[in-house]
Amino acid sequence: MSAPSSYRPALLLTAALVTALALPGCAATEEAPAGEESTERPHGYVEGADEMPEAQLHLTGIDRTGAATLVDLLDETSVSLGSVDAPSSVSTDGRFVFASSAESGTLTVLDSGAWTVDHQDHVHYYSAKPRLVGTVTEKGEAVVAGGPSLTGVWFGDSGVALLLDSEALGRGEVVETARLESAPHTGVVVPFADGALATVAGSDGVASGVRAIDGRGDAVDGVEAECAQLAGSITTNVGVVFGCADGALLATSSGDGGIESGIDFEKIPYPQAVAPSDRATDFDNRRGRPDVAAVSGDRGAWLLDTRAREWAFLPSEAPLVEVVAASDNDDHIVALARDGRVLLLDADTGATLAATAPLAASSLADPALAPGVTLQLDADRAYLNAPADGVVYELDYGDGLRVARTLTVGSEPAFLAETGR
Repeated sequence: MSAPSSYRPALLLTAALVTALALPGCAATEEAPAGEESTERPHGYVEGADEMPEAQLHLTGIDRTGAATLVDLLDETSVSLGSVDAPSSVSTDGRFVFASSAESGTLTVLDSGAWTVDHQDHVHYYSAKPRLVGTVTEKGEAVVAGGPSLTGVWFGDSGVALLLDSEALGRGEVVETARLESAPHTGVVVPFADGALATVAGSDGVASGVRAIDGRGDAVDGVEAECAQLAGSITTNVGVVFGCADGALLATSSGDGGIESGIDFEKIPYPQAVAPSDRATDFDNRRGRPDVAAVSGDRGAWLLDTRAREWAFLPSEAPLVEVVAASDNDDHIVALARDGRVLLLDADTGATLAATAPLAASSLADPALAPGVTLQLDADRAYLNAPADGVVYELDYGDGLRVARTLTVGSEPAFLAETGR
């Protein structure tokens, strides 16, 4: 690894979306009744974890054989997390890393041991021992959506949806709380309140809408919405977004209790007619922020403000592979162009404000490596894996995409996930 150059400031005020093992609330210190031994626990106590003064940011790199390496971004030390089945996709909820193998149908859960809990008025940062948690096996590739108490896992090839206990994952156990079976289709199951939103199979093998289920997998009567040709979803600090043929479906809570207390579904139509190839189907943002972005074919990007319920189309100078909404003070949008450059885009016009050299050109040109190349954003930095070159680039997107560090994360970071946010 290269030495740090102007490394990031302490992230004492950084807040990320509530991730797995979120606290049920910030109760006051527990006190024992008079005459009994004290059971006082510090505010924010989590068994088996240490509370830290700043976010414990890590990168997990997984090579094509499945070897997983965890790097601490504060001191650049690394540790092996073991091996998983050769992955076809990798995702994270901010703490856990989910490695899916389409060939074996196995989903492996890795615990990075670093996460952030945001209580809106204050934030907790935690550190625990990283480990390989366990596996789930069905058929085909798994699509995973993490949540504070539940983690949703969807196997589209078999039509099986699972809800896993997120707190149990933090203890090193894989515990199913619900299993649903439907016709195989392209879909997802997303945790929501104390239940989830699961897709409904359409006649063409693509989801046609969503319905609410409780934590046991039972349907919540009358809580469903249409979303033609559903593709892609993301959770923001406003609600859950689903991509539809005519725009987006936004699900928000209309009550203060569980999933049965009420869900509001709102359609956010595109501002103009959109060709199927230009739809927003793969949303991304800085975790927990209100704006989300998605590539729009070869033409540019979509930016969706989930607070204002408004779309904006941003034409780009080059075809894009990935686009991420930072929702920082300058409304930065960070994009990966098809030619391997990272671009900083103007949120109003789509104009390129800064660009790197083609850092990922060789990786994107290799069909075996291109699917795993990704951008990961936190409050200060963007991370780009370039597996063909065996490195990960740390970019300061607040300073014109300056390359702050060049990191080694295992021998070949074919897949990358940042945790601790």
